[in-house]
Parts: sequence; C-alpha cells; structure tokens
Amino acid sequence: MLRFGTSGIPRSSARPGTVHGIRRARELGLDHLEMAWVNGVKMSDKSADAIREAAREHDLTLTAHAPYYVNLCGAEDVVERSLARLVETGRLGARCGAQSFCFHAGFYGKQSHEEAGDKILEGLRAVTKGLKKLKAGIDVRTELTGKPTQAGSLEEVIAWAAAVPGVHPCIDFSHRYARDAGQHNDYEDFAATLTAIEHTLGRAALDRLHVHISGIQYGPKGEKRHEPLVETAFRWKELLRALKDLNVSGWVVSESPAMEDDALLLQKTYRRLK
Repeated sequence: MLRFGTSGIPRSSARPGTVHGIRRARELGLDHLEMAWVNGVKMSDKSADAIREAAREHDLTLTAHAPYYVNLCGAEDVVERSLARLVETGRLGARCGAQSFCFHAGFYGKQSHEEAGDKILEGLRAVTKGLKKLKAGIDVRTELTGKPTQAGSLEEVIAWAAAVPGVHPCIDFSHRYARDAGQHNDYEDFAATLTAIEHTLGRAALDRLHVHISGIQYGPKGEKRHEPLVETAFRWKELLRALKDLNVSGWVVSESPAMEDDALLLQKTYRRLK
C-alpha cells in the first residue's frame, strides 16, 4: 500500500511541533508525515521519543528530509560537516521511528559527473558505516534532484543504491520533470522510471519506495519553484496511475505549498483508481 502525507507539519495544525502535526495529520485522514529538517536537525532525544510514541499511537509512518546544507562532493571541510549532519539525521530519525530519510547529495561544480559521483559514493559508505555503528536502522536515500547542476539524476540515484548497501533512491518525479525541462511527463515515462528502478534494484525497491510529488515550475536551469497541483502542467494523475498499475508500496510525500490539501488530493485520487 501507499501512505500519503505532508512534508512538514500540516498548516492547519492548531499548535506547532511534530507531535501535534502527527495528530493533525491523522485527524485529516492522512497516514504519513515527513519531518522537514531542511534548516537543521535541532531536537533532543526526549522530543524524538515523544514523536515516536505519537506516531505509534496514531498509526502514522514517518520519514525525514535532511538539511539542505549537505554537499558530499564539496571541499573537504564541507564534506566533513555534511557527513556529520547526515549521521545525526539518521540517528534522530531512527529514534523518532522514521523508516527513511532523504537528502540532496551535492553539486557537480567544476567536477565531472564521474568525479562527483565517486566522492558521493565515498560519503555514502561513511554515512551507512556511521549509522551501523550507532545501530540506527533507517534507509539512507539520495533524492532525484530538480536541477542539472545538482548531482542526482535518475541513473545516478539508482547506481548509488546498487553500489552501497543500505542506500536507496528517493524518487521525486516532479524534480525529474523539471530537471529535464518538461520531459518525463506522461504515463509511459512514469512507468518506465519505475521499471528502471526494479530492473536494477529488484522488486523490493518498489515495495518500499520513497516518493515526492508536487506541482512545479521549471526554466532553462531546471526547477524554479514548487506550486499547487491545481496550477501545474505536471501530469500527477498519470503518475498515480503508474504507481497503482505497478503495485508500488511505500510513502508518497506532498511537497506542494498547499501541503495537506494536496496530500489529501493525491490520496483521494489514488484511492479512486481501479
């Protein structure tokens, strides 16, 4: 089955904080929430334990998004800080009960894609080793990114997952559409993406897939901004049909500025598919 939720605390939550966000998500009928730690991981172990208990009480699954300040193919000091942020995201995410966390791997800069990819692989091995040492059981997921200057094409996130045990892809279909200037935007394209994942990583990858969806605008440099589903040219309904037809399970996170409105729209539309 697919579980649907928001990236961050629903806007309609009466009080701030992830525990209250979990309760509000369940009141709305959602069954997932992604903890958006994009500006840093700032949480005590006590708070993480309270989140874990709230998620269990309300039968809500959790994922997390690591800080944006990560670049595994940057300068040595940047990589060192990035690794620390990722290990802390995984540690706290696991303590919260999250099953997966995603992040943007970095920027190519003046490096070739191959050089950047080698550095990312080295970083991924260090992250998974660090989390294993801490006994933090959580999926480490490189996200398919929205700009061609960012490391993280479909082919790259699949290859990194195949190369490093414990690493998996986070597939942002909206990002792929924007990254490639409006391509990959119909049922056949979405089904082909899912088939490519299964071909390399096996059926298990589709049985536990971390997905991001939103409306999105793009320009010559790729992603410009996210937008509500009702405003987008991205064919999200055809994507839901592909997910249904290929019997994908896992978590679908709405990164739309409309947050829970679009998460509920995705969930409702998906459940009506036959």
